[in-house]
Amino acid sequence: MRSMWTYSCRDTAVDLGSATVRMHLNGRGVVAREPAVLARSRQTGRILALGASARALAGRSTDISLIHPIRQGAPAEADETEYLLRHLVRTHHGRRYTAKPRMVVCVPSGLTPVQFDAVQAAAFQAGARRLSLVPTPLAAAAGAGLSVTDGEVVIVADIGAEVTDIGIIAFGGLVSSHMAKVGGASLDRAIIAQVRREHDVALSPVAAESAKLAVGSALPKGKQRTRRILVHGRDLASGLPRPVVLTGAEVQRAIARAVDAIVDAVRVGVGRCSPEISSDLLHSGLTLTGGTARLPGLDRYIRTETGLRAEAGQNAPDAAVLGAAAFLRGDYPRVGRFPLRSERHGVTMGAWPSRGCPGTT
Repeated sequence: MRSMWTYSCRDTAVDLGSATVRMHLNGRGVVAREPAVLARSRQTGRILALGASARALAGRSTDISLIHPIRQGAPAEADETEYLLRHLVRTHHGRRYTAKPRMVVCVPSGLTPVQFDAVQAAAFQAGARRLSLVPTPLAAAAGAGLSVTDGEVVIVADIGAEVTDIGIIAFGGLVSSHMAKVGGASLDRAIIAQVRREHDVALSPVAAESAKLAVGSALPKGKQRTRRILVHGRDLASGLPRPVVLTGAEVQRAIARAVDAIVDAVRVGVGRCSPEISSDLLHSGLTLTGGTARLPGLDRYIRTETGLRAEAGQNAPDAAVLGAAAFLRGDYPRVGRFPLRSERHGVTMGAWPSRGCPGTT
């Protein structure tokens, strides 16, 4: 008779994204892609809603404040992160929640000791029985279908909302990594700033993201088709709603500096590899994962600026959580035999570069 602790469906993989938290249950696939936001009452301090419901409440009442508990891929508000994660675990595990799951969480390659403790506390308070932490580039490479356990060298750039995490991977571990504080949210803020400056209209982050996905491109002006999108914002002079038509050229001009910052992060990440594997990188190319990998023309722009062949990976937005689930299933057993950086309180951390995760030895 199977023990209540051995239900394979309890194994849970989590990608703590700054904009979206993704959860994968073994046997069920990705069950949650929830915006990482909570709505809290200023008067009572109670959490009123979370995820998409919380985002829909933005600006509806002066009593409601939005909280973004996860920043740069790690918990910034401990209690709120724990609340969000516990809600997702209980909701999607249903009545079997009492059988505490094994859990794998994707974390930035440059995880600090403070962030380590925050992730650990949130996961165990949410109900994890055993916890493993996997660097996001390594998980994203596995989720994108790349071979991460043999001698072939692969490089992955996971471009999230607030962090671009570049990792060079071989033999199931990170050879080197680099994390830059730039991502999709930087592009959204650039669009908001330009519309405010040129049209005297204040856009919401949701409207800016819609414009970016609809007509945005990483390619310079003149190399993409002319496309337009109608967005609505608030006129700064009158305070009334006002529509604005944005062209692809305007959006590209707005995000150009942030896109260049992403390319610079790729240059720094590649520059940290040893001369012995540089030729392998030219052969394997660069795989883009994360939500911002969907930006049209980004792969071609990186190829033009760095000389590396770049392409978006399979299931780019979900690659990290899919790869974490693969590690939890045991699809990559060699990764588990790497020296663990920490085993305190049942937490295992492996496949980090030797310089990784300071303070956890």
